[in-house]
Amino acid sequence: MYEFDAPAVYAHESVIADARCRVRMEKVISALTHPREPKVFTDENILSLIGQDKFFSGCNRAMGTLEQIPDPVIVFNKFKFSDIAREQLKPLKEKLLKITDAQRALALTGDGAFDWACYNLPEDPDRNDKVCRPCWRIHFQAGCLHKCHYCGFGGVLITMTNAEDYILQLGRLMQAHPWQETFLLEDDADVLCLEPELDCTGPIIEFFGTLKDRYLILHTKSWNTDWMYGLKHNGKTIIVWSIAGPAQSRDIEPKTGLTEQRIEAARKCQDAGYTVRYKFKPIIPVEGWREEASGTIEQVFKKTKPDVISLCCFMWMGIDDLKKKLAKHRMDPVFIKAAEDAREETKNTTSKPFPEWVRAEIYEYYLNEIRKYNREIPVSLSTETWSMWSRIGKKFGFTATNYVCGCGPNSIPNRKILLAHPYTQAKRNGSWIK
Repeated sequence: MYEFDAPAVYAHESVIADARCRVRMEKVISALTHPREPKVFTDENILSLIGQDKFFSGCNRAMGTLEQIPDPVIVFNKFKFSDIAREQLKPLKEKLLKITDAQRALALTGDGAFDWACYNLPEDPDRNDKVCRPCWRIHFQAGCLHKCHYCGFGGVLITMTNAEDYILQLGRLMQAHPWQETFLLEDDADVLCLEPELDCTGPIIEFFGTLKDRYLILHTKSWNTDWMYGLKHNGKTIIVWSIAGPAQSRDIEPKTGLTEQRIEAARKCQDAGYTVRYKFKPIIPVEGWREEASGTIEQVFKKTKPDVISLCCFMWMGIDDLKKKLAKHRMDPVFIKAAEDAREETKNTTSKPFPEWVRAEIYEYYLNEIRKYNREIPVSLSTETWSMWSRIGKKFGFTATNYVCGCGPNSIPNRKILLAHPYTQAKRNGSWIK
């Protein structure tokens, strides 16, 4: 697993009481730079412990705004799949939501295993501002060991330990939703970082290896894949690397795999029979971004054979926030000026800070570079706007409703185009788990 020095370690009493979960916890603790005795907490004393130890003080702050980025506190917990238990913990969850983000509040109460993402459905408040796919998203951790300067997932890493219970419930979820062919683990963490000591991702991979026509998607920036090569995945795990040029991976995304390390990890996984994909996400227009993009794309195709590539510019915040979080880095001055001039135009969009013409120029450059090496591979836009799809979708060969992407619920290996409309086939079957 990654080398890191957790300043504190906590474990829910249920982890200590479960021999299999306790062994997993102990292996991770033993691999820390300085192993520590875990502080045991309960549902009853977690709030007082948080107040006493202030272990959320480093959370929800972009890591690029910190003078020093510490390794996170690590918390071990178990999922609670009982409706009664989750109902009883609702008051605690409400209190936790006042002091931390939703993902970590759920994880601290043993909740949040499976999340219905209602993207572009009537209940999605952002449905007119971005294009994505409604589906079940699956989770196992909250928080991250990586230190990306634009991200606020540092400070505390909460990991679950009861993989076997999780797999049982996941199987039930899949039976109830036969239309969903792939399941993304994870968009709130990078689950490869604690493996193989945690020994939870491996069992999930091998579970999918026993299934017919269902696939696991792992989304990562990691280099840590050697432990995966001997697993019985049977071609049912897809690994998507968020990929960036050397300057971004080295300077803006500390502790992640460097560009060459991510590509080499993908090559090895491909040799071991996994399907590999890339998302250029987020694309940050640093000085020299064109040269960085060209060199990275060349290495991607020189060493690997991805089945899909997706593109997404840096989004989700205004230009002033971007400049605070990435103040130490040299950005393309033309595009920074364009974002400053477009404050009014972009202020109510999720695609800010860069105006549409900037993003379109970036996407077209990437597409042209990719086509130098592969004329057939599907290339799509990730979480972009309807307007952007109308503007340049034809150049990609897709519409907003038929493209395949890196982590969509029906983006199975080597599929070139969606066979069904993503917003009519996606049906949530009941509310048996939240």
